[in-house]
Amino acid sequence: MRALLVAVLIAAILWAGYWVVGSRLVEREVTAWFAAPHGDVTAAQSDITVLGFPNRFDLTVTDPALADTARGWGWRAPFAQVFMMTWKPWHLIAALPQEQEIDTPFGPFRLTSSQFEGSLVMIPGTALALDRTVVSADNPALLRADGWEVSATKATFATRLAPDDAKAHEIGIEVTTLTPPAEFRMALANRSALPEQVEKVRLDMVATFTAPIDRFAAVARPRLSALRVKEGLLRWGDMVISANGEVSPAADGTAEGRIELRVQNWRELVPVLVAAGLVTAEVSPTVTRAMELLSEQGANPDVLDIPLVMQSGRMTLGPLPLGPAPQMF
Repeated sequence: MRALLVAVLIAAILWAGYWVVGSRLVEREVTAWFAAPHGDVTAAQSDITVLGFPNRFDLTVTDPALADTARGWGWRAPFAQVFMMTWKPWHLIAALPQEQEIDTPFGPFRLTSSQFEGSLVMIPGTALALDRTVVSADNPALLRADGWEVSATKATFATRLAPDDAKAHEIGIEVTTLTPPAEFRMALANRSALPEQVEKVRLDMVATFTAPIDRFAAVARPRLSALRVKEGLLRWGDMVISANGEVSPAADGTAEGRIELRVQNWRELVPVLVAAGLVTAEVSPTVTRAMELLSEQGANPDVLDIPLVMQSGRMTLGPLPLGPAPQMF
């Protein structure tokens, strides 16, 4: 019996020592990361603590702030918390506050939510390659000081390592009950009977990078080399849009490729394009007629099959020019 008690006591002392060493290592590494140079990206914080003895490492960073001074992006929050069990530190669980600040080239925004959390799992080993992630927000809203706001009841972003390619990740995005900005809704209400809220937006994609996403990513700097849309869905009243296709970056980073769109009850699409400023009201009858001609080529005149093409830095929807193609890096 005495031997058992001694063994338990030794195990407890060793475990406590492991926690002390591990917690100090976590605190030191995180502090060093914030202090290290990151090129055009700056990082700041006011305090770092690690609690959770004896079975967890509970990291709290107070007043974290990240900024990409070259591109005009930034993020700030009152705190950020990361939790990990001591016996599997490759599985991280994160919690963020109900209000965060985001700087963009288009101006500053506030991101609010009733709950914002995520998890990240790496593959145990020397490389610590990214295995899977989940980020979810309840009642998220993105707001601007001038009253612009877009919100939803739920938003989820998830990834997992592709089973057949160490440089590819499967990505799922789902947003439910999406409420567009009031200005857009007012412009649309005068032209369409679509409801104010988009019922669902879902994307199922595969993103391929130039290098694996792992602990060496800071050196390898993986870039997006291809994005394949396996399935896209937008359900908005009587209008349903589905999508599939693939795009990849040109030498300058602009997207090039083709996404095939199928629009059920496509006549509702034209007012949306006008309200979004992609088509003027004056040319909307011409756009409608062009879409009529395209839809008549199929079996159902209420269903429109139309490609979204990105080529030579420009983007077109069928015969309609939409402007510059998006940047992929």
